Amino acid sequence: MRLQAAFLVVTFAATACAPSGAEPASAEPSAAVQATLSVQPTLSIQPTAEPTIATAPSAAPEPAARIPEYPLTVSTAAFPLVPSLALRAAPINDDAIAFVRSSIERYLDMLDHFRATGATNRNALSLSGRFRDAVFSGMKASQDVERKFAIGSLHVDRYLVKPWGTRALAEATVTILDKATSGSLPDQTETGRLRLVGDRLFVVDAWDYASGSWFNGPAPMTADELRQQITWAITSYLGTETWVPGSAPVGFSDDSTPFWRARQAYLASLDHAAAPSRVFEDLTATIERYDTFSEIRDGLATARISGTVATKDPAGRVSRTSFARTLRVFFGNWVPQVVDEQTAAGVWMSGGDLALAARDMNAA
Repeated sequence: MRLQAAFLVVTFAATACAPSGAEPASAEPSAAVQATLSVQPTLSIQPTAEPTIATAPSAAPEPAARIPEYPLTVSTAAFPLVPSLALRAAPINDDAIAFVRSSIERYLDMLDHFRATGATNRNALSLSGRFRDAVFSGMKASQDVERKFAIGSLHVDRYLVKPWGTRALAEATVTILDKATSGSLPDQTETGRLRLVGDRLFVVDAWDYASGSWFNGPAPMTADELRQQITWAITSYLGTETWVPGSAPVGFSDDSTPFWRARQAYLASLDHAAAPSRVFEDLTATIERYDTFSEIRDGLATARISGTVATKDPAGRVSRTSFARTLRVFFGNWVPQVVDEQTAAGVWMSGGDLALAARDMNAA
C-alpha cells in the first residue's frame, strides 16, 4: 500500500471517535425541562390456602407536570471573534510523552478495527476536507493482507496547555509500522507528523509534506456555529430557575467554582411558595464577543439575554417583568456551559475567578 496514505489512515483513526471541531451530529437535548416520571410500584399478592379478599392495587402516582418549551431567538448581528487567549508551552516530560503515546496507540487500535470491518463506509470517518479524502484513500489502499498498526518511534514536538492548565494541543513526529500479522510480508513504515487536540488529545490532523502545511489546519469557530451551539447552554441554564405547579425540581448541587456556589445561593433564594409558577417568555440572546485561541476553537462567549419572566401567585394572578442579563458561556472539552453571570450591580458572580480547570474536561 502507499505509505503516505497508510500514515494518514493512522491519523484518521484517532479522529474517528474524537470530538471534531464541528458540532456532533447527535441531537442537542431539548430546551424543555423534562419532568421525572415516577415508577409505579408492583403489588405482589401470594395465594394462600384460605380464601382472601383481593387487595386493589394502589393508584399510579401522577406524572410530574412538564414545563413548556420556550424558544430562544439568537440575534444575527455581527460580533467580534477575537484570538485574545493564548496557549502556553508545557514541559515535554515522561508523563507528557506517555500520554501522547497512549492516545495514538488507542487510535491505532480503533483503526485496526475499522480496517478489519472493511473500511468502506466513508461516512463512518468523522473528518472533513482534504484530510478526510486522503485518509479514506489510504484506508482503501491497505487491503492486502491482515495487518496491525504499531508505533515504531515517537517524538513530541510541541505540548501546549490552556492558561488554566488543561491540555490543549500536541504535535508529534511518529514512525508508524504497518505489520502483517502472519509475518508473510515485511513491515511497512511511514514517518510523519500528527496533531492532537483536547484534554484527551485526539488526533485531528496530519502534516501534508507536499504542500508544507497541515491538511486541514486550524478550524476556528464561526459566528453561525456559536449562534447554534449557545442556545442549549442558555435555555438549560434558565431551566434551573423555571417551574410550574407539580413540576419536578430542577437543579443540581455544584460547588466546584465560585460562580456555581453563588449560583446555588441564588437558586435557593427563589420563593416557590410565593410563586408556584415561574417561566420565561420572549427570550432573545445577542452574542457580544467571542474570546478564543488562534490554534484551537475553544473560548468564551459574552452574551446579553433579555425577555420576560412570568410568575403566578397562589391566587392565579400573573405578573410579568422584563429583564436583561449578561452571561459568559464557555466552549471547551464538553458541552457549552454558562460559567459566569453579571449581577444588576455590574459585578460578576465568579468574583473574577472562573476556575475553568474544574469545568474544562471531557466527561465522556
